[in-house]
Amino acid sequence: MPLSFAPEDKKRMTNDFMVQLAKEYMEEMGIKNTQYIIVRHHNTDNEHIHIVYNRIDNNLKLISVNHDYKRNIKACKKLKDKYGLTYGKDKERVKREKLRNPDKAKYYIHDAIKSVLPSCKNPADLRFGLEKYGIEIDYKFKRGTNEIQGVSFRYENVAFKGSEVDRKYSFGNLKEEFQKNLLEENKQIEETYLRQQVEQRTKLETDEKAKQQTQSKPKLPSIGGTELMSEQWQILKDGGHVYLENMNRSNGDGKFSSYVFLNDEKSKAFFSDKNPDEFVKYGKYEMRIRDKILIENGYVTKAKVKWWGMGSYANPYLWKENKVDAQYKESWSDPRLQKTQKEEQKPKNTQQQASNLEKKRGRKM
Repeated sequence: MPLSFAPEDKKRMTNDFMVQLAKEYMEEMGIKNTQYIIVRHHNTDNEHIHIVYNRIDNNLKLISVNHDYKRNIKACKKLKDKYGLTYGKDKERVKREKLRNPDKAKYYIHDAIKSVLPSCKNPADLRFGLEKYGIEIDYKFKRGTNEIQGVSFRYENVAFKGSEVDRKYSFGNLKEEFQKNLLEENKQIEETYLRQQVEQRTKLETDEKAKQQTQSKPKLPSIGGTELMSEQWQILKDGGHVYLENMNRSNGDGKFSSYVFLNDEKSKAFFSDKNPDEFVKYGKYEMRIRDKILIENGYVTKAKVKWWGMGSYANPYLWKENKVDAQYKESWSDPRLQKTQKEEQKPKNTQQQASNLEKKRGRKM
């Protein structure tokens, strides 16, 4: 049988000390009054020895090995405590493939519990979790009650108390793990709920803000199926023009691109292949292309015409009574306004000049 010691105790492992430990171990295991050999090996990172003994003692009696794994646990614990040896802190370092029962079963149970325990909130969860590993659980109840006092695990007819598998797998420690897992689950549920509440509130606030922005922001018009940008719409409202591409024809016959401008009332869009602010001779005046288009379409326009007698340009109102008329009409006041509105629109200096003219006439008389 092997006896292996933790790497932390390597400096203490002299030959004499290891022989002493081996003899006391055999005493605890009931191996007495018999022939034996103690061999030290150096082929692993852990200092260890092998004990080979004759199971027929010097009195020709058979040395029992029944329940020797239980005696082994007690003997190892006693020696560790007596000499202050290091308890194994990491069972992962144990080479499972080299184990034989009962240690092989014990480590199998240990690894299975370690795997399923984080998801267990009660004894039933642990039982169901270990079923897929072929491990049975036997809970020991306080007499006459449903209170669990202890636990044991069985695999392939080899059974261990929870504390024999590992001290942290006694039922008292398992119960603490169940409670921790339950608290952690409740914490995660609460955190998830709070996070969802925050996300929902943030979404509502974002949606409400977007809704308010949409309501406060006027919808921009479209021309020929092309939605205008705010800058384009502002240019048109200010009396300018823009060039739009891929507009839909009103008859549905394909698309076209053109200069676009609005009438004076900003109620209708008009199109021109050429820049609408270029000048063209039309009737008695040389006017902008946009003015010509508006006149021909029956609209009154405050035209911009070239005027050599009074400066560079003049702004008469031009229109046709009927689209088919050969000549357009003109006026220096807006014909669309009522007479009273026209009077209100007259400049004060013009009224003053008229008053002065009457006074002069009165003096001549």
